[in-house]
Amino acid sequence: MGHWDTQHGEIILPSAEFAAVRQAVQKATHEHQTKVFDETQAFWKGLTRKEQTDPAAYTAALRRYTDAKHKELYAYQDRSSWNRPAKPPFAEEFIDDVEWRLGLPRSGKPARVLKSDLPFPTNRTTSFPAGEGSVSFDKESSTVRWSTSENRGATERAHASVAGSAFFDRLQRVKWTRHTGGVIMGNNEYAADEGQGPSCHVAYGPIGAATEPSRCQEYTDSKGNRVTRGDLTRIQQELWDAQRKLQSRMAKAVGGAGRGKTTAASNRGSFASYQHAEPTFRL
Repeated sequence: MGHWDTQHGEIILPSAEFAAVRQAVQKATHEHQTKVFDETQAFWKGLTRKEQTDPAAYTAALRRYTDAKHKELYAYQDRSSWNRPAKPPFAEEFIDDVEWRLGLPRSGKPARVLKSDLPFPTNRTTSFPAGEGSVSFDKESSTVRWSTSENRGATERAHASVAGSAFFDRLQRVKWTRHTGGVIMGNNEYAADEGQGPSCHVAYGPIGAATEPSRCQEYTDSKGNRVTRGDLTRIQQELWDAQRKLQSRMAKAVGGAGRGKTTAASNRGSFASYQHAEPTFRL
């Protein structure tokens, strides 16, 4: 028995990077759908005339095909060994999509899969399926939203999907500008049972560095400067120091308020609002 997990978050992309990130996801998705379509054509060409016309014969042929494909898949190991190659990337997603396209509707007749039957992305596509998740782009706000379902292993499958892999791989090459980036939050069944809410799983760019430096990925800014793990660790320490100072000042203010009668003059400024100090490292 496993546990459910989920992720969601929005990332602001630099305007100069938005099209490139979206194009990377579109290209990977298009290539995947092309492979799926080609496989459906090869399957159809391999059928006998009876299998192409009789639903029962077609269904039996499809069952033999899928059984053989799954047997090949199970023969692979997740890691390469001296006598077995590694499982091809996206193999499970490929087989699932091919099987879905070849399946007959109830009381349906066998027919060749048409290219128009597949969801090939276009330049107008804004949302791309990613396993049990999706990658959605909003050009007006230059943002991209990552979201998965709430299911056992949902985030792992979404990250390992064609669109998910292309998206996160391309994010690593973004040259971030000020006020861009973001965080991806997540939760799982164990944390929820403990009464915990969503927490940051990963962060990107200057926004991620300013809000969740310990979870932020190393990145390069638009001027070619590299923000390293050491830089992010220093920012995190500055945030912790600022929080401790704030807590100390608030404790002193509360303690002072509890010592007898005070005048308005002595209280002036004692309860002024405090904000988290900005890190000294320029993002």
